[in-house]
Amino acid sequence: MFRTYTDYVNKTALTLPDKFIDVRTGESIEVLPKVLEQIEYHSNNSTLIHLVLTALNSYLQPKSINNGNSILLEEIREIKRMMQMGYLPRGNGQMGNGPTQINETSNLDLIEVEDVLEAFGG
Repeated sequence: MFRTYTDYVNKTALTLPDKFIDVRTGESIEVLPKVLEQIEYHSNNSTLIHLVLTALNSYLQPKSINNGNSILLEEIREIKRMMQMGYLPRGNGQMGNGPTQINETSNLDLIEVEDVLEAFGG
């Protein structure tokens, strides 16, 4: 079932189905009640076009990595280091002494990090 939300002040109308196709993955996704709530709120406050443009801007802008994510990047770097060492969890919680095939480049490729974050939902 479709429902149309209208911002008469800015002459903006948005018709929503119950489900939509994610253009990145091709998956069919149900429209969340929180999304409907926000669309209705902005429709009633004549800011529907601003909500749409904000959402498009967030979708089209590449995510920047700032200093606030340094802890996350350090954790990902540690996971990568453990994987390169052949870490196998044991019952006593100690790290295994796997082959030491550590790549000399300890720097983390940010594109690789972005791919991992995208794989887990962003």
